[in-house]
Amino acid sequence: MIFLGACYAAMGFAFVVDAFTPQSAHKITSKATISSTALNLRVAYQGETGAYSEKSTRELLGDNVVAIGKPNFEACFRAVAAMEVDYCCLPVENSLGGSIHENYDLMLRYDLTICAEHEFRVQHCVLAKEGVRLPEGPTDNGSHDGSSVAKYAISHPQALAQCDNYLRSLGITPIPTYDTAGSAKMIKDDDLPDRCTPENTIAIGMFSTIG
Repeated sequence: MIFLGACYAAMGFAFVVDAFTPQSAHKITSKATISSTALNLRVAYQGETGAYSEKSTRELLGDNVVAIGKPNFEACFRAVAAMEVDYCCLPVENSLGGSIHENYDLMLRYDLTICAEHEFRVQHCVLAKEGVRLPEGPTDNGSHDGSSVAKYAISHPQALAQCDNYLRSLGITPIPTYDTAGSAKMIKDDDLPDRCTPENTIAIGMFSTIG
C-alpha cells in the first residue's frame, strides 16, 4: 500500500479498571515511570492490531504492555469485569467527532472505574493499494489519464468523522467499518482498488509494503 496524505484530530482515552481492584492498583502514571512494571499489564482495546486504541495504550504505558484486541467496546468492558485483563483503553472524546456515547453508556452498565486518562493526537495517513491515487477533486474519476482513483474511504466512523471535510473535498465517499486497522486489512485481503483508508503510523508499518 502507499501513503497518500494526512489529516489530524485529538482523542481522549479513558483507562478503565474493575471497581473491586485494590485502590493501590488503580494508579496509572506516565510511561517513563512505569516502563519497568508494565511488562505484565494486560490491556484490552477495541480493534485489530495497529488500531489507534492500541497506539494510545502503548504511548502511555510503553511497548512492554500486553495489548489485547477485542471485537467491540463491550467486549473490552466484559474482559475487565471478568478480570481477563487488568485494564481496558477506550476512546471517550473526539475533538472533531464529539463524544463516543456508547462508552459512556457502557460505563453506566458495568461497575468499572476510570483510573487514568490520556490525550492522544490522531494523525491519519491515507493508505491505498499500490497504483491507486487520491482524486484531485469531486469530478476526477481518473478518465483523463487512465489512472486508478480511490472513490471510497473505509474506516471506523470516528476516523471518518475526523477526516470528513478532507475526504469530501476530494469527492471520496465515506463507508463506515468496524475498525481503522481492520479496514487496511480488508483492502489488503479483499483486493479493493477503489478504496482508501485513514490509518496511523502502526498500520503504515504493517501495510505499507503490501501491493
